[in-house]
Amino acid sequence: MWNVNCVYLITDTSNGKLYVGSTYGKDGIWQRWSTYVTTNGTGGNKELIQLIKDDPDYAIKYFQFSILEVFLNQDSNNEQILEREKYWKKVLDSKNHGYNDNL
Repeated sequence: MWNVNCVYLITDTSNGKLYVGSTYGKDGIWQRWSTYVTTNGTGGNKELIQLIKDDPDYAIKYFQFSILEVFLNQDSNNEQILEREKYWKKVLDSKNHGYNDNL
């Protein structure tokens, strides 16, 4: 059975800032998005942790999750997924106008 991986986007609807991330590995989207649920919407991202620290309900109120690209979960496509994540970070300029701290 194949799971699905993706490049995803979190939009902060309060200010328009973006966060681009990706999933890879055998548990795919389910594992990554479950992490967002269990970390109060931060997923462990240090920029998002700062927002939640001041308002624990911030993610519930303002985060919108979207999928930008979908990939079948295969061991050989992790590099491809990471390259596409970099591509979307550049296209959406989420380092300068969002919550990504790397490209």
